[in-house]
Amino acid sequence: MLRNLLVAVVLLIALSFYSCKKDCPHPQPDGHTQVDTGYVQTTPWPKWVFQHWIWEGEGTTQSARQLADDYLANGIPVGAIIIDSPWETDYNTFEWDSTRYPGVQGMIDYFHNKDIKVLCWITGGIDTNLHPLWDYGRDHDYFMKENASSGPGIVKWWKPTRCSLIDWYNPDAVAWWKSLMDKTLAYGIDGWKCDGSDFSLYDLQNFKSYFYSPYLQGNIPSRNDYSEKYYRLFYDYSRQKLGNDRIIMCRPIDNYGYPFTGSTVAFGPRDISWSNWVGDQDATFDGMKAALNNMYESDAYGYFSFGSDIGGYRTDNGYANGRSKELFIRWAQLGAFCGLMENGGGGEHRPWMFDAETNEIYKNLTVMRHKYLVGYLMESLKNSVVQNTALMKFFNKADYSYLLGDDIFVAPILSSSSTVTVNLPAGNNWVYLFDKSQVYEGGQSISKTYPINEFPVFLKQGTHTEEVMKAN
Repeated sequence: MLRNLLVAVVLLIALSFYSCKKDCPHPQPDGHTQVDTGYVQTTPWPKWVFQHWIWEGEGTTQSARQLADDYLANGIPVGAIIIDSPWETDYNTFEWDSTRYPGVQGMIDYFHNKDIKVLCWITGGIDTNLHPLWDYGRDHDYFMKENASSGPGIVKWWKPTRCSLIDWYNPDAVAWWKSLMDKTLAYGIDGWKCDGSDFSLYDLQNFKSYFYSPYLQGNIPSRNDYSEKYYRLFYDYSRQKLGNDRIIMCRPIDNYGYPFTGSTVAFGPRDISWSNWVGDQDATFDGMKAALNNMYESDAYGYFSFGSDIGGYRTDNGYANGRSKELFIRWAQLGAFCGLMENGGGGEHRPWMFDAETNEIYKNLTVMRHKYLVGYLMESLKNSVVQNTALMKFFNKADYSYLLGDDIFVAPILSSSSTVTVNLPAGNNWVYLFDKSQVYEGGQSISKTYPINEFPVFLKQGTHTEEVMKAN
């Protein structure tokens, strides 16, 4: 506890200085998703950002293909797969590890033939053990520093690795980085999972920060300005090379449990962040509430669309699968009604590995999302951008209830107790999604026990959304 408080205080001190009008594809009886070849993107975001995403922490060509095929075989549609760390030979060569991922182009083509998009995990630095790559960056002054007379900043970011962060202010460094990106973009990937290496400008373990840009010959304007350049480079350059349906996945507000919010813990730029995720949470109901807290703060800050790792990321909780069946289902139900629905992390995340009931519930959620919600979310995000509001508009931190768009009200189940008091918004009647004969007047509180295959989701009566969802 003391260490956590100390880190939080140090961080605070450091900071003080420094359209989818077409129907979305319908899952076919064999579980595969029909390719919608007639779709024309009319928004800055493609519709696949709202489809169901999957990933595994450390995989291979075989395991990635098997993972997607198993989801499809179990009747669960898949819109995208994230090839997470470590797909590269090292951080960050942008070269595929051929021992883990032989036949990369064939793997990516395999996914694309199933209408599954492919994203690669990445950060914004180079490990110090990468020779001669790191040496080249050092010799050309391409890394951020502590001050003018210091060498490249060397930070411990993740695992045992130590890296140096790119000076995004230097156009030559950016051009060099783009030449590295080209090696991966040449395979025709669809986006990047840009992890939060930008926060490594703060070396909290050593009470240092690396705000000095050799190119500017002085400190950069702010950490947020540095982050903006990192994420925007991946977004803009990937679209320049491959088209406007390429995206980045990044964090919105993510405070890792520390008592900070706002710009202090904001990551990606709001105007290009269509697929944000908050992480990395424990696989517990407290972990779910931590994710919801970051989503609440992301709404308050002005991010448009976000979600979390279904079931949590970390697994040190004593369960054989890394999480309980009940938690996994309740988190999946939440994920189905977030801006981003993605499933992956440590431990077991495959729904059929829990039991048949879990798989059936998960399948129904993802089929419903692909069939009914993707189009709704596409239209709702257009409205959100115009109104400068989030897709998930929260009411409070007491129950983390929220409106998804304007017509869907969600009250997450925050504990192993399935009895929830729902406080319906006033001014409209609300139709219970899982039993549409139940209609409630707005402004009232209702207490209800929800069986494992139901979830507190209510549709605004008299709307097009209610009419569409009646078919579900």
